[in-house]
Amino acid sequence: MIFFLFVLILIIFCSAKAEKANEFNREYITRDSTNVIKGIFVILIFLSHSKQYLSLGGVFDETYLAFQNHLHQMVVVMFLFYSGYGIMEQIKKREFAYIKTIPQKRFPNLLINYDIAILLFAVMRLCLGIKTTPKQVLIAFTGWTSISNSNWYIFIILALYIVTFIAFFGIKWFNKRWHQAVYLIILTALSLVFMYLMRNVFEKESRWYNTVLCYALGFWYSFFKETIEKIMMKNDIIYLIVFAGLTTAYIYTYLHRDDRFIYYGLWSFAFTILTVFITMKVKFDSNILKWFGEHIFSVYILQRIPMTILDHFGVADRHKYIFLIVSLAVTCAMAALFDYLTGLLSKAIWKPKKKA
Repeated sequence: MIFFLFVLILIIFCSAKAEKANEFNREYITRDSTNVIKGIFVILIFLSHSKQYLSLGGVFDETYLAFQNHLHQMVVVMFLFYSGYGIMEQIKKREFAYIKTIPQKRFPNLLINYDIAILLFAVMRLCLGIKTTPKQVLIAFTGWTSISNSNWYIFIILALYIVTFIAFFGIKWFNKRWHQAVYLIILTALSLVFMYLMRNVFEKESRWYNTVLCYALGFWYSFFKETIEKIMMKNDIIYLIVFAGLTTAYIYTYLHRDDRFIYYGLWSFAFTILTVFITMKVKFDSNILKWFGEHIFSVYILQRIPMTILDHFGVADRHKYIFLIVSLAVTCAMAALFDYLTGLLSKAIWKPKKKA
C-alpha cells in the first residue's frame, strides 16, 4: 500500500511551487486550487476504502496503516470546509437568490445522483447474488443505511443543506453583516443539534458527527476571510508565528483526541486551517489531482462497485496490487461516464430560464 501512497506524494510534490519570501498564493482558495486539494483527499479515501477488502501485513503495509490511522477522519474535513466556504461565498454574492437554489436544485440534484448510484449498487448485488430486500434499497435511497455503498457522508451533507436553508432563510428580509453573523450562529447551533442527535439519540458511529462542524468552519472562514488574509499575508514572520501556533495546537489536540470529544473537534479544526494556510504559501497545480477534485462525488460513491465485484471473485485475496489498480481504473472510467450522463440529466431538469 505504501507504494501507492508514494506515487500520490510524488504527484503532490512535483506539482508544488513555494511562493517567494513575503509573497503568497492569492489563488489559494479558488475553485481550481481547492479541486487539487480535494483530489488529494479523495484518493486517500480510495486507499482507505480499499484497505477494507485486503489482508494487509508487512513493513510496507504497516507504514501506510500508521499513516492512515493518524489521518483518521481528517480525509473528509476539507470537503466539508470547502463546501461551507463555497456556499457562504455564493450567499455573499447572490443573497437569497442562492438560498432558494438549495431546496430547488442543490439538495435534489445531489439526492438524485446519489439514488442513481444506489440503483447501480442494487443491480450489482442482484447480479452477484447478494441478498437485498426492497426495504433495504428504499432506506438506502435516503443515505441512512447502505447496500455496499458509502453513505454517511452523503447523508450529513444533505442534512447540512437543510440546516443552511433554515439558518439563512431570514436573509430574504435582513442582510446586513451583523445579520449574517446571526445566521452563522444559528447554522453552528443547528449543526451542534445534528451532532447531538447522531451521537446520543440515534447512536451512530463517530464518523457521522465528529467532523460536522468543519462545514460551519468554512462559513466562518468566508465571513472573516478579508481579515484573516490581511493578517496572514502581511509578511512571512507573522505567517510563521501563526502557523507555529496552529501546529502546536494540532499536536496537542491530536495527542488528546481520544480523551474528550471536544479535542477531536479542535484537532479537525487545526488540521483544516493548517491545510488552508499551507496552500497560502505553496501552490499545488496538478491536472491529475484536479481531475479527481472535479469528480469527487462519483469517485467517492462508485469506487465500491469495482471493489465489491473484484472482492467477490477473490481478486482482493490473490492479487492485492491488481485489485487496487483495476479498482482505480474502473472507478475513474465509471466516474467520467456517470458525471457526463448525470450532467445531461441535470441540464434537462433544471434548464436555464430564457431571458425575455
